[in-house]
Amino acid sequence: MSGSTGGAPLVVFYDPIPGEWSYDIERSVFDPLGVELRIPADAADADRLIVDADVVIVTGIGRLSAASIATLRDPAGLLCYSIGMNQVDGAAAAARGIPVRNVPGYCADEVADHAVTLLLAIWRHLVPLHTLLSTHGWSAAQTSEHVAAIRRIKGKTLGILGAGRIGQKVGERARGFGLRTIAADPFAPGTPELPVVPLHEMLEQADAIVVCAALTPESRHTLDAEALSHVKPGTLFVNVSRGGLVDEVALAAALGDGRIPWAGLDVRDPEPPDPADDLLTGLPNVIITPHIAASSQEAVDDLHRQAAETAVELMRAAGRLPAA
Repeated sequence: MSGSTGGAPLVVFYDPIPGEWSYDIERSVFDPLGVELRIPADAADADRLIVDADVVIVTGIGRLSAASIATLRDPAGLLCYSIGMNQVDGAAAAARGIPVRNVPGYCADEVADHAVTLLLAIWRHLVPLHTLLSTHGWSAAQTSEHVAAIRRIKGKTLGILGAGRIGQKVGERARGFGLRTIAADPFAPGTPELPVVPLHEMLEQADAIVVCAALTPESRHTLDAEALSHVKPGTLFVNVSRGGLVDEVALAAALGDGRIPWAGLDVRDPEPPDPADDLLTGLPNVIITPHIAASSQEAVDDLHRQAAETAVELMRAAGRLPAA
């Protein structure tokens, strides 16, 4: 039975994804178990429904704050509808002994693929060459400064910030292009193929950097002005994790002075960026995609099912559902 209401176990999406997002897969998991799924009509409805929820799912469209967590009566757990977990105030949840889970593996291949796609695009100057060819013709593109600036990939060093599941997959793909791979991660042991070194050592050695780390209060702005002062001129930069890991003012400065001649970004801070103080959108040496690295039809299906199964695990662990 529900620990909150004594009725059917209740799962609430705190911040539903807008548009034509289907919850049919979640319902196919919940309905046979007698679990009720509620999708709030608006923010006020969400605040009301989560009070008695057994599991609150947070997509990242919003953020479950400490104040909101304080209103929960007796949840079995909180679930981040993503790999990242920064959309929940983890300290507030821990203070109340509320488990917080995520969906760690559903899109690891997609994010790694996107990271390497951005890296190859900026390494080979694909976007400006395509633009030149489209606007000024074949010869203009073929003889441009972009062709002269292309460097060989094989034999260079890729530094990966974050040696977890995605970082390891990025490393595997990068080594297929002949890159040497190293990582900086205070929590991962590393491997012979992806050794972990201190952050400043990684930044100093890397010819290109890919950011794959988790965003936590401690890791925010890991790559600030001081850290980026350690990169050697010409270092390429890709971020497919969370925008908050990077101080965008410092990144813009590095893009302006040539330390980082090109960046490929799938994430920003905030999202979407505020046009009034956005330093990166529109720069000629930055490629930006709108936080879609995780996307594929298969990954979306995996997200639905794995999230529902994790919610069921939380409810079983709390005695709200019978053991399997």
